[in-house]
Amino acid sequence: MIRIRTGASWRHDPALRAALRRAAGPARGAIARAVVDALALEVDGIDISAGRAEGPLLHSLEALLRAIARVVAGAPHATVAFPDGEIEVLLRRRGPGVLLTVVALSRPSRVLASDVEVDAQELAAAALEACATFCRELAEVLPQGGSREAQRLRAAARDLRRVEAAPGPRPGPLPRGRPPRTAARSGRVSCLIELADDDGLLAAYEGGRPDLGSLLVPGRVSLRTPDGAEICAVPGFPFLALRDLGAASDGLLGAARRGESAYAIPIARTGRAAPGSLAVDLPGGTVTAPGRAPVRCPPLDLGRAFAEAALELGLVARSRNPRQAENAYLAELEASAADRLAQIEELAEGDRADPAGATGRAPVSRPPPQRALGPGRLRRLSFRRTFSLDVGAPAGDGLLLAGGVVAAAGAAAVAAVERASGVVLWRAEGCAFAAAVPGALLAVRGAALSVIALRTGRTQWTRPLPGALPTAAIALVRGPLVLVEPGALTGLDPGSGRTLWRFEPPGAARLHASAFGGIAAAAADTGFLYGVDAAGRIAWRLRAPGPIVRPPSPAARSCLAVAAVDGGASLLAVDPASGTRSWDATLDFLPAGPPLAWGRRIVVAGAIAGDPAVTALERSGAPAWTVAPPLLTGPPALAVAGGILVARDPRGAVVALGRDGGVRWVRPARADHPPPGAAPPAVARGTVIVPAGDGLAALDTRTGEIVGAIPGASPSRLAVDASLGIAAMDADGLAAGWRVATHLSVV
Repeated sequence: MIRIRTGASWRHDPALRAALRRAAGPARGAIARAVVDALALEVDGIDISAGRAEGPLLHSLEALLRAIARVVAGAPHATVAFPDGEIEVLLRRRGPGVLLTVVALSRPSRVLASDVEVDAQELAAAALEACATFCRELAEVLPQGGSREAQRLRAAARDLRRVEAAPGPRPGPLPRGRPPRTAARSGRVSCLIELADDDGLLAAYEGGRPDLGSLLVPGRVSLRTPDGAEICAVPGFPFLALRDLGAASDGLLGAARRGESAYAIPIARTGRAAPGSLAVDLPGGTVTAPGRAPVRCPPLDLGRAFAEAALELGLVARSRNPRQAENAYLAELEASAADRLAQIEELAEGDRADPAGATGRAPVSRPPPQRALGPGRLRRLSFRRTFSLDVGAPAGDGLLLAGGVVAAAGAAAVAAVERASGVVLWRAEGCAFAAAVPGALLAVRGAALSVIALRTGRTQWTRPLPGALPTAAIALVRGPLVLVEPGALTGLDPGSGRTLWRFEPPGAARLHASAFGGIAAAAADTGFLYGVDAAGRIAWRLRAPGPIVRPPSPAARSCLAVAAVDGGASLLAVDPASGTRSWDATLDFLPAGPPLAWGRRIVVAGAIAGDPAVTALERSGAPAWTVAPPLLTGPPALAVAGGILVARDPRGAVVALGRDGGVRWVRPARADHPPPGAAPPAVARGTVIVPAGDGLAALDTRTGEIVGAIPGASPSRLAVDASLGIAAMDADGLAAGWRVATHLSVV
């Protein structure tokens, strides 16, 4: 028997009840949507979520109803996220039943309940009963019965009632793909993955949205010595295990940098048991698993093994289902692993590498003294220029990055440079517009449109321009290249350039578009937001409160669109796969840049009557705080650096804000005149790169101290990679690159 119950503490909060009764119109709806409490999933009287399924009740119940509707209708799986409780509930269809799995995402990740089987129809009935109960309780508190506030929830309930039960999908043969590694890498420890995807979860992912459920394939992760002996094994879900081990590796690398003597890596256990740990002896270069003898394992090799296993899991997932490339959960795992490998290579080259395991060095008999030479941590970076190119007035984006190649496009020339070495790979005539597409460069010269191979400079195809000069170009997964023109989208065959379709929204004079997997989210100045699929068909359409003024942004697992309204803007969150409106938030200013995801929140910045303003919103769209950062003038540009939000104003002043909106540090603007249209800050490796006067400054994200500088650079376009390699282009089309030449760390 299954029962779904909502918490009652919100009904006994006098302040909340009074606020709900006093508020009117949109304000009352915002307060109702922000009602947070627990949601209990009881199977035979036991709450399988352990009381941690907590979040905004209206949103949580709606998400649960829609997920149940999907699996009842025959979908292989669906997930429900509870960000406040940091858990996700995975629903998998098996015959007439549904298997419930509850995962706690707080590290180390744990599976609170695994494959709890319930009848699909009983699950739907329990969810509908919980919805009706909550709507009745809300109506008792709100004037006029709260029908408007619960409108979306009631619509989800109606959709679930209309769903006809369909038989669960039968597990089919898995697509052939890359098998997991089964042999240890010669000469050092290896982390091996084993997957048992009997239900075809990887292949069931449909693309276009983040989906944790499709990655929760059972199996195990094992750490092995160079000769193949097992050090330890973590059964459960390899994706969660590697996600935790990757985060622990960051702490391990930090301990290695600081010269600490020991570090413990938490290892999750099955069920609700307390986690175990791997004990790492940093000076001795050994690792000890619970109940095992110490094994020789340099800390850098251990971190490298975890990162390589995460990349291997990404390769396996994408080989079995190419659509997994669109899954933000997998992309985040692979990106953090690549960043971690870059840090390991830097450490291995001499930034406090393991003394006992270093080759070609005399062993150190005792660790160096750890008393700091001064308070805090001091770092010094120096940069070496790797290339400099003058390509004329920037064409399109001007500075285009793809993997290890940077392309500079201008009216006088187009050139591609290898970022690491600064070697010019090729150079060609200039263009009027350029954009990066997968593995290639799209360029417009006169009335001709060409696609050029990024590494070789070879022209793959040329054709007449199908319409007006493009303003942008995007690529859909397994679909066409899409040209964004002032009033139309044109889909092109990426292999030949042939026109596949053309989409012209009625009355639109200005279009913005962004790719969300296999969907192009097109925003028109008429106030409509369209979802256009790879065949050029309108997958969904919705009306925004006003004209949409910038390209839609991916954040908070949604497509975020900014619409101008009287006196400010409206931020609209939409599910890019279905076009379902998740929420909208009213802002007192027009954002000066795209909305950014910052932990569990979304941040936007702009100006109110010329004064800077930064607003943080919850993932539900509810306002968290709005601040006016000191020393700043005009609308600031934002960059996220972990728990720090960096804001830079047009004059060059920089302020760092904490999670609560409080100021962490400030850097006043320099006295000289700042260049117009300076690039926003860029963050990598605990360092923020900002334009500062006639040059670039490298600031420590924790303290704001200057740790490096590059004179003579005033970029309007700026990009930084994981190894602190910098590429920049100024307003005149002078492109240049730098890499770290030397660095000094004192702890």
